[in-house]
Amino acid sequence: MDAAAILKERFPLKEITPARYKTMGGLLMRFHLEQYEAEGLGNLCVLRTKAMLGLMKLTTVVVTPNTGKNVPFLLIDTMDMGKKHLCYVEYYDCTAAGADKDLLLAAGAPYADVENYAEKPAWYVSERMAGSLIKAGDRERLARMARDALTAYAEQAAQAPVKAENLPGLQAFQKRMIEEGNPSTAALTRTLGREGAKAFFRQVVMPV
Repeated sequence: MDAAAILKERFPLKEITPARYKTMGGLLMRFHLEQYEAEGLGNLCVLRTKAMLGLMKLTTVVVTPNTGKNVPFLLIDTMDMGKKHLCYVEYYDCTAAGADKDLLLAAGAPYADVENYAEKPAWYVSERMAGSLIKAGDRERLARMARDALTAYAEQAAQAPVKAENLPGLQAFQKRMIEEGNPSTAALTRTLGREGAKAFFRQVVMPV
């Protein structure tokens, strides 16, 4: 999925990838970063990871609506390892009075029959907005699901108003993500160190 191309249809993009982060890691785990400023929306972070000498491939797409757009924080993760294929489309409603979501729900509806993936309990699971998709199955269908979700998100965001009162909730969620962590935290910490990983998250993954 070309996340930048999808968002660029609705929002002007400016690449702002810090040179020191563009390529990170070593043979066992290698990261490639792209970071963009989406004018009128916020921050786009695309992190591609190869692990286990390329046997595992992961892509993380994060959209942080730090302009105050009345849409949720979006996190899309895909993982391919042998015959195992996963896709997480996670919406987190950090807005003050409720995020615009009709298009997001409609985009996810055709994938209701795709197998739900049984994940381990974690603090962020209960924070997810209705319409989030945690799925396993056919690689191509999961890829379509991710593209449809991001396309709908961009369309929803293009229609959504900007509300300054949405920013405190986004800032509070950023703090939780940094302090309580998610599945990417351990890998980034091994590569950048504890404080380096925190700075990377604040500056690149979820700047608010």
